[in-house]
Amino acid sequence: MSTDTNSNKCFPKHAALLLIPAAFLAASWLPVATTLHGQDPALDAFRRMHAELQRQMAEDIDQAVVFLDDQVAKQPESSDVHVLRHSLGSKLADESRYADALKQYEKLLDFQVAHLTEQEQQYGVGMTLRSLEGISELANRSDAMDKAVDKALTAFQALPAETARAWAPLSQLVFLKAHAMIEDNQTEAAAAIIAKQIQSLEDACSDVEATETVMHAHVALLKKLTSPNRNNDSWRDDYVGKLETACTTAFERFPKSMRLQNDYAETQYLMITQWGQDDPEANEKRIKSAFAKLSLPAISNRSVNAILRRIEVHRERMQAAKPVATLVGQVAPEWDIDGWANTVGVTRKSFEGQVVLLDFWAMWCGPCIATFPHLREWREEFGDQGFEIVGVTQYYNFEWDDEQKRASRASDEITPQQERETLARFLEHHQLEHPVMVAPKNSEMSSNYGVKGIPHAVLIDRDGTVQLVKTGAGPATAKEIHDKIKELLAKTK
Repeated sequence: MSTDTNSNKCFPKHAALLLIPAAFLAASWLPVATTLHGQDPALDAFRRMHAELQRQMAEDIDQAVVFLDDQVAKQPESSDVHVLRHSLGSKLADESRYADALKQYEKLLDFQVAHLTEQEQQYGVGMTLRSLEGISELANRSDAMDKAVDKALTAFQALPAETARAWAPLSQLVFLKAHAMIEDNQTEAAAAIIAKQIQSLEDACSDVEATETVMHAHVALLKKLTSPNRNNDSWRDDYVGKLETACTTAFERFPKSMRLQNDYAETQYLMITQWGQDDPEANEKRIKSAFAKLSLPAISNRSVNAILRRIEVHRERMQAAKPVATLVGQVAPEWDIDGWANTVGVTRKSFEGQVVLLDFWAMWCGPCIATFPHLREWREEFGDQGFEIVGVTQYYNFEWDDEQKRASRASDEITPQQERETLARFLEHHQLEHPVMVAPKNSEMSSNYGVKGIPHAVLIDRDGTVQLVKTGAGPATAKEIHDKIKELLAKTK
């Protein structure tokens, strides 16, 4: 069954109706059903059953459970009846009956797994697992999610070779399984199943008959693998390049596909503002290329147009930054301090007479994190010789997840104090003890110090003069910074 032209084909025949808010559907099904009566009896019957389930859920949720079980017993092979467990599970969760909600989704998953040779049920598995993931967390039953993933993945792997596979839900399963394995300290095995799935997708995408759907699934998995999720730490850098290649290939193959246009634009934005910014010259070329390729799609694609505007704002900010050549040999610009993490009661004067390394960085920046071992080593080697590292970052609305031991973007707005606390937890987790300042919003400090990408290091001598400016995280850059620190410390005040 093709899934390229109509996404509703990915689900049981009438499941799309469940996307309509329940209260609206319950209030409006009768006139619609009357209009359609005689034209589609199955749809009419589905509406009636869903409306009756909604009525019973409103009056007595336990009776609604009995009602749906009876309907399933009468029509055990009906996808339309089984998919109603989504509504029932959601209602139970709303009433904080998480264990009962889990049972509904588990029963639905059992049906979908038993009928997995039907491609629409493969996509249904993806929907059910998304619900299960949230409910199992609320119920504090991570074991339920692990069992569900194992059950579904085993069923996918047992499909006959000739069965059409839905790449998106299969990739989602592999991703969930890999993260569960990492939690059990099986990092190498997790990396292996991820690599196998990526290779399978690459093979499928290289086929001359590859569809837009499989290419989007390939990109979607790579986007998951390169997200800031802590469990991606061991392989994130390996997949950034693959993501850019996959997006570019897919976009060139299907240039009119809006979702592939969006994939390409989003990835270019991340390359420009995060992953590729340690090479400013290459980044400028990337910006020009992105505008050349996306200007035409941006005319009709609002998402692409918005991303191009964000890239232009980033470019303007980078162009406003001082040229590095004008900094070296000059008195270091003023510091713009809104608050501190890892220290209290300090000002710029606290560091007078010291060799100071200003480290411009961010919690989401992979290359920045790659420099942390060097920062720890330099502070240990030179800390008692009049050397200090001062981190410089901004507010990104990140919060700390104590259970996952990672920082990620908060869903709601947090206060500056809360974000500084997140910074402190992040620094503690990475065993970094140097002070970190947070610049206020709209600060020009980064521009004044020539920051066009991070990590960005500025080495200031004892007299307050800039002696070295470097961007990037490679070994050559680290050696140059180390040698310059040693040289400056050897000089007397």
